Amino acid sequence: MKTTNNPFALALFALLVGFGCSDVIVNPDADIKGPGVIVDNKYKARESFSYNVDLTNQTSFRLEGINGSVNVNSVSGISQVTVSGEKIASADSYQDAADHLKYVNVEIDEFTDELLVKTSQPKFSDGRGYSVNYTIIVPSQLNIAVDNVNGRIALDIPQNTSAEFSASLVNGSISLQNLTLHNRVATSKSLQGRLGEGQGTITLRTTNGNIDVSGF
Repeated sequence: MKTTNNPFALALFALLVGFGCSDVIVNPDADIKGPGVIVDNKYKARESFSYNVDLTNQTSFRLEGINGSVNVNSVSGISQVTVSGEKIASADSYQDAADHLKYVNVEIDEFTDELLVKTSQPKFSDGRGYSVNYTIIVPSQLNIAVDNVNGRIALDIPQNTSAEFSASLVNGSISLQNLTLHNRVATSKSLQGRLGEGQGTITLRTTNGNIDVSGF
C-alpha cells in the first residue's frame, strides 16, 4: 500500500513481484510540494508527548492529522494503544512560538468501537506554523484508518495481516513492500486490494506526502 513534477502528466507505475510477496510503487517521483504545505518559520518550540490507552471493546483505530508525519506500527500480542510524538509551533520569534505551542493539542476520544486520535490547532495561523509528528503502536487485530493533510504516512504491519486495503493521496507516491496484495487496483493517486483473507480494513489518506507500507 502504504513520474513527474507535472500533475497533468502520465504517472509512472512500477510493479516488482518477489517470491511470496509483492512490492508496489505508485508515482515514485511525484512532486509533493502541494499548495497547502506550510513553509517552516525560523524559530520552533517543541513539546514531546506520550499516552497509553487500554482498549476495552474497541475494534478500530482512527487518526486525523493536519500537518506532520504519522508512523504506525501494528504489533501482535498487545492490548493497548501507545500514542507518542512531538508537537511543534513555529513563528518569527522563539517567544512567540513558545507562547502559541499550547494551542496545538492531541485529543484522544474513546468510543464504543473506535479509538480516535486527532490534532487540534487554530483555524487561522496568522503566519505561524503548527504540526504534530505521531508515532503510534496499535494491536494487530485493530482496523486502521489514518487521514492526514500535509505529511507522510508510514505503516508497518505483520506479513500475515488480513485486511481490505486502500491508500490514496493527491501529491506524493504510494509504496507497498514485503506484502502480497491480491486483486490489486492501482492508479497514480491510489492503491487498493486485499491482504490475506481481507478480514479487517486499512485505510490511509493524505493530501501532500508519501504513503509507505511495509510488512515484517
